[in-house]
Amino acid sequence: MKLALVAALVLTGLLEGCSTVNPASIQANSKLRSMQSAYVYTHGGSSADMDAEVQEALINRGLTVRAGPEEGKPTDVDFYVRYADSWRWDLAMYLKSLHIQFYDAKSGALLASGSFSNSFLHSFPDPGQKISEVVATMFGEN
Repeated sequence: MKLALVAALVLTGLLEGCSTVNPASIQANSKLRSMQSAYVYTHGGSSADMDAEVQEALINRGLTVRAGPEEGKPTDVDFYVRYADSWRWDLAMYLKSLHIQFYDAKSGALLASGSFSNSFLHSFPDPGQKISEVVATMFGEN
């Protein structure tokens, strides 16, 4: 019985340690903390939930957020947000990786980028939580 408990604890530890929110890359001249508005390039369709989660993570940091296709991007926002998510199937769909980039709306320069990656011994993370964690690193909060 003790051996089974120890094995279960070790396996749980391995699975929990297999997903990583990587440290964000923040440009030295980034004025991100002073920016107040963002435009999220949406993917639509089956990605509508992820579109909404990215927007919510920004709104939770006090930003005014609009969203839509890249072709319709407004010029009166401080920065643009691009993201790419990758999903896999293993008894259920799970988030394999996530990459988010912030670009200055005026110059087009990269302000910050952050990512999450799940490993071979993956977990089934909450996508909204991982987006929030990645965005937090991009604002220098972690």
